[in-house]
Amino acid sequence: MRFGIVRSTAETVTTDKKYMKQAPEPLGRDSYGEIEEQLGYAFTERSWLERALTHRSVHIKGVKSDYERLEFLGDAVFDLTVAHLLLDRHQEAHEGDLSKMRAALVNTTSLADIARRLKLGKFIRLSRGELASGGAERSSILADVLEAVIGAVYREGGYDVAKAVIERLLGEQIATVTPRDPKTELQEALHASGSEAPVYRLECVEGPEHSPVFISVVEVDGQIVGRGRGPTKKASQQEAAEQALSHLKGGDEIDERFILKTADDSSEDNTKDGESTEGDTGSDGDLK
Repeated sequence: MRFGIVRSTAETVTTDKKYMKQAPEPLGRDSYGEIEEQLGYAFTERSWLERALTHRSVHIKGVKSDYERLEFLGDAVFDLTVAHLLLDRHQEAHEGDLSKMRAALVNTTSLADIARRLKLGKFIRLSRGELASGGAERSSILADVLEAVIGAVYREGGYDVAKAVIERLLGEQIATVTPRDPKTELQEALHASGSEAPVYRLECVEGPEHSPVFISVVEVDGQIVGRGRGPTKKASQQEAAEQALSHLKGGDEIDERFILKTADDSSEDNTKDGESTEGDTGSDGDLK
């Protein structure tokens, strides 16, 4: 079980009648090819995958067939694999920083985001009560199921196969993760200057459905001060905050705290006295 941010609105279990509606039945083995394609691994015995997708609320008399034991295994495989990948990619990082980076990648929120990208929710076998209360989209269950799926891959395919699957799922996050939290740093910097809190907005989503790229902007007092892209909305927001931090400068007013250029300013600078300032404006072009 991973601990992370609890989303209080969409994920609160409730018995309100409007939520206790008929939920669609989960997709079965005939549709497991969708999961296997995105994992990059085809199970020889799909019973492993079926078990990984079965919540403990589904009782089969005399048989222990839920995902909890596979989740326990997948949790360990995730930790080992991410540690392995971070060591290879961030060779100068110290143990403390590596631990923070692993925690940023392997937590309930991050794993649930991956599970949603894989659309695992529509495959999870739950009791009717859990289905009706929205259990298939609850972050805690989605994260557990993803770990169980990795546990199933490990049991059938071994460590190297599981490592390749996890590396595929995390993508560029292994390279871009940092021990810092740019969003928190930006908020603290703005708070110290008396500015309003930053606002993050999803600008667009690019790429194929199975491998989307999220592009987000961060605004302060209505100005776009950073833009970022990443395999998840959270990753794109972190990159946007990082870019905003890189453009911070001294000053009491928000208009003076960020190095920002308008299109007209850039054009005027490039033509003034016949001199080019291309080298000075390249990084700011991303903020237009």
